[in-house]
Amino acid sequence: MKTADALLDALNELRDEAEIVVTIAAAEAAGIFRGLATGDATPAELAGRVGLDARAVGIVLPVLEEAGLLTERESRYALTDAARRRLADPDSADYIGGGLGHWLNLLGAWTRLPDVLRTGAPDAPPATDDSRAAIARFMAAMAATPAERVRRVVRLCLERIPDARTALDLGGGPGLYARELVRNGVETTLYDRAEVIDHVSHAYGLRDIQSLHLAAGDFFHDPLPDGPFDLALISNITHAYPPAANRALLEKVCRVMRPGGVVAIADFVRGRSPRAARFAIVMLLRTEGGDTYSEEDYREWLADAGFGDVRVEDLDPLRERQLLTAVRP
Repeated sequence: MKTADALLDALNELRDEAEIVVTIAAAEAAGIFRGLATGDATPAELAGRVGLDARAVGIVLPVLEEAGLLTERESRYALTDAARRRLADPDSADYIGGGLGHWLNLLGAWTRLPDVLRTGAPDAPPATDDSRAAIARFMAAMAATPAERVRRVVRLCLERIPDARTALDLGGGPGLYARELVRNGVETTLYDRAEVIDHVSHAYGLRDIQSLHLAAGDFFHDPLPDGPFDLALISNITHAYPPAANRALLEKVCRVMRPGGVVAIADFVRGRSPRAARFAIVMLLRTEGGDTYSEEDYREWLADAGFGDVRVEDLDPLRERQLLTAVRP
């Protein structure tokens, strides 16, 4: 992390880099990289291929070339290897494109942070944002989670409870963790809102996976699926809610777990993750009471809910995200 003076001295440079990053994210969201994955093209050809404006494409492509993502020869543009692997091929292990549309949407909210600081009210999603489109964009961002992180979460969970046979994936969205649990021989129930289940069951092929059950409901207001479960995974959920809601959710989860079962919470932990404080601003912008929380907060909620023997482990080399696991006695 830069010192305060170094950060301020670099503001112009950081602004320039931010403009490039936004351009890349917008190009990905508009389909430019996927459009070029089928072959090189002039700006007009690519615009026709993807359904974009030719003048706009002609202005943006040179910026992407300067960024090293495209090559140009005789006014025809082609993907570089890095762009193909990381922005155009969802099957690539290096693919990062899936989360850029969601990030770009959040960036619009960041520009309204001055208003949120004055009012304390979250920034409302644009009125033109169709709910199905918003769900698809958010699920794509969740699906962009690195495969190694998914495997590490499941591995750490199963190290805590090696004999797990059943699991509850709470708010599991596109089913990355549920799939990995099933691959490890754990019968898994993925529980999410009805509109999310409707989308992911088709878009991510979850309805046809043996030993993976889909259940729809609101985990605050509706009953959780019948247990008892050996393992309950709560990934990227707690930061969206205030402390009282998280405490109540953990109490509810505890009631559907068998004695000796393990609850696992994957999230940013304040005081340990270098990104946690900054991510809390996203929650300020997008939720009524969300935040990021300290290890002490989680330990208190878990103890009050009836869990013990809490462990905290980092999920990546930069320590951005953590996994907390605890046992129901």
